[in-house]
Amino acid sequence: MTGHRISIETNVEYLKRYAYLERACMRTLAGWLPGVPEWEAKNEFGLHIWESADAADHLRARLRELRNYQPERNLSPTLQRLFAELDYAQNTAEVIATVYLVVKKALLEAYHTHPEVTWPDFDNPTVKVTETLIANTEKQVAWAEQYFPTIADRYPGWEAWRDYIAALLAADGGPTGAGPKGEAPQRPDQRALLLPWKECQRMPDWPIFNPDEDFEPDRKADPEGHRLWRFKHYLNEMTAAETLGSILWMTPEMPWEYQHNVARHLWDEVRHSQLGQIRVQQLGLKIEEVPQVVQIYNVMMRLPAVEQYALLTTVIEPNGMPEKRANREHWEEIDDEISAAAVSYDWSDENFHVRWGQKWTPVLLETYGYDETPEQIRDRMEAWLLENTPVKMQKRHAQGIA
Repeated sequence: MTGHRISIETNVEYLKRYAYLERACMRTLAGWLPGVPEWEAKNEFGLHIWESADAADHLRARLRELRNYQPERNLSPTLQRLFAELDYAQNTAEVIATVYLVVKKALLEAYHTHPEVTWPDFDNPTVKVTETLIANTEKQVAWAEQYFPTIADRYPGWEAWRDYIAALLAADGGPTGAGPKGEAPQRPDQRALLLPWKECQRMPDWPIFNPDEDFEPDRKADPEGHRLWRFKHYLNEMTAAETLGSILWMTPEMPWEYQHNVARHLWDEVRHSQLGQIRVQQLGLKIEEVPQVVQIYNVMMRLPAVEQYALLTTVIEPNGMPEKRANREHWEEIDDEISAAAVSYDWSDENFHVRWGQKWTPVLLETYGYDETPEQIRDRMEAWLLENTPVKMQKRHAQGIA
């Protein structure tokens, strides 16, 4: 039995690879969040970006307990190549086929078998980590296996990219690196890197928001009209998540804690979109009937990632706080318990986002060589917003109107 158990040093190398592959999945899904037009895929990617980030964080925490403080040091060149190559998918099918049906599936098997290769009595904390990761990874793979057949025919030729990524992982010994190794395969064809997406994608038959037709009903005089209008805008917080996906993808030099926080921030914005999705359906609309405010993502992508992050966390989100308070008080006053609960959780999340903005904006400015203070970039971004946003509500918030 002892001959089949790995040493603590080998255990560390396994965990480093697991954490790196989880971060690779997080990063590719984040970069691709704006690029997939399918609404279900966007919603699932948002959750799985956070779950992948949290998986990597748990693994990194265990590595520190095992006296490893540089979890991405001395990783194999082939594994690093796979990390970068995942981004070169060309469509939804290729993303799902590789991230979920190759990498996540391989990680799931590794998590299941890890207790059999380590010393489980002595290394019980690692076993507990892998047991925790199994539940989420099983759900991720199950979703992909169920969903993939519904979109695969839309994207012919995806098999070649899946086979290439699978062969690349196999050539490096699989997720643990302990399997048989071989020569790394060549790419099946020349392909462009589509990331970061300059415009966020929607299905071609979905309506697009017209700023000239966006008028906020008075919450007192027309409470039903105002409620529907507000939750249609909540549904469109998917664009905030997509913006954070591109920001996360474009700022790999930032510390891991920042990446973990941005992944959570992104998932929060997907959740805010989902509370809009739930509420508009309760109020009689279909999700695909709600005009999509793609313009705010598209116009923000003219800015560098640092400026986008500062705009979102030091301008847009803090400016929106008074309106959240006013809406909660109004909905409580008219006994709309559901709407009041929804905005209450949104409000709590946004407070954390503002704190993260206060923490990370100075680090971003320093890391990317900006000669500005956080206050200066906040003021510059607020002026930019007033000039460029297509969303009248954001202009009112910047002017102090709730």
